Amino acid sequence: MYVCICNAVTDREIRAAHELGADTTDAIADCLGAGTGCGRCREAVSDCLATCQVSSASREFEVEAA
Repeated sequence: MYVCICNAVTDREIRAAHELGADTTDAIADCLGAGTGCGRCREAVSDCLATCQVSSASREFEVEAA
């Protein structure tokens, strides 16, 4: 799904960038351009990153438990 229409950035691209270390909205803006146009998507980018961080923490917990 498109998160940033101005720069055609999808949630998949944000998740991939997060896995490579982009963990803030500014980092996502720097590497993908999301949030650098009209700025309306910055909250959606932040929400997507929060979901990524919860998902990453959950995976780490599962690995430690195993």
